[in-house]
Amino acid sequence: MAQVMINFRLDEETKKSMEQACREMGLSMTAAFTIFAKKVGKEKRIPFEITAEHASSAPDRRQSRGDGRQGDEEEFAIVRRRDRLELLCGEIRRSLTSMHIAVPASVTGLAMERIRLLCGDELKDKAAEVSSTCGKLFSGRSAGTLEERDLGILDEYIDGVSSIGSELLEIERTLLPAMKSGPEEGSFEAYGDRLAAVSQKFDGLAPVMQRFLCSSVCTGGARAVEARIRQAAAPVETAYVLTALEGLETLILRDFDGMEEQVRARLEGEYLQTLELTIRELARAERDGGDVGTKAALCLRAVNVLSQVISENRRVRQEWDGRSLEAEVAALERLAAMRGDTAGGMQPEK
Repeated sequence: MAQVMINFRLDEETKKSMEQACREMGLSMTAAFTIFAKKVGKEKRIPFEITAEHASSAPDRRQSRGDGRQGDEEEFAIVRRRDRLELLCGEIRRSLTSMHIAVPASVTGLAMERIRLLCGDELKDKAAEVSSTCGKLFSGRSAGTLEERDLGILDEYIDGVSSIGSELLEIERTLLPAMKSGPEEGSFEAYGDRLAAVSQKFDGLAPVMQRFLCSSVCTGGARAVEARIRQAAAPVETAYVLTALEGLETLILRDFDGMEEQVRARLEGEYLQTLELTIRELARAERDGGDVGTKAALCLRAVNVLSQVISENRRVRQEWDGRSLEAEVAALERLAAMRGDTAGGMQPEK
């Protein structure tokens, strides 16, 4: 499909604010405007509320929309992930093509031939497979079931693709100038090794996608929290971290449902998301040969924080229950005193 160029003006502060927001979401401004344009074209409406009403009247209108707004947000979250994957796949294809065509045809050394084969065949085929997988994921019947899957696992997949794209871009930035300056025998072996490592990263994407396709969203309760932790920990191999996570799951199953709603919401939001991130980083370090010890220590710290929060909440609740029981007994004692049935005067019947 042919593409067209669109030019329009924005004030500088608005542009900077949007660029910052897009960076935090992993999007370019072009991708963000494309999402907006597609949604307007599809729904024939501006995909958010535009009103001249006073701000105080806005909440009632928003509440009346209820599930519709939630559905829009879920759809946007999926579209955002789709567009980011499309952008990443495009960047990966561009980097591979750029490196492949830059290899001098006159050079026949083993290192250069290895680079040529990796960029032109092996990595190109794997990149095409990822692109095809993503295309199928967001089209047809699959697209209709994405909201039922654990999008956290999809984010892990996207992070993996992003890591591959960043590594290829870094290789490209140094390899192309080195080729132009004149290749020497043996000087490009390191580049071949780095590209081979990227190939292994591609291989690690398929299991993550399989976990995503087999996942389901669990809503509410200790079992749902347990399921999130187990899904995040599925690729982890470090034994003592898995043992710590099992202990945390035991605490959650025992105490989570009895905690105050506000504390549960904080655990599911801030604390649990941080734990999932540390687990994901540990799995990546194990896969890529990174600093497993440091990542594992971060996991244990996160597990310890969650365990302390849950245990402290249990202790406070027990103390509160004890005080409540003491208050009940004290009330009975006052009632007995008013009636003259004091403890010293009460005798068992004969």
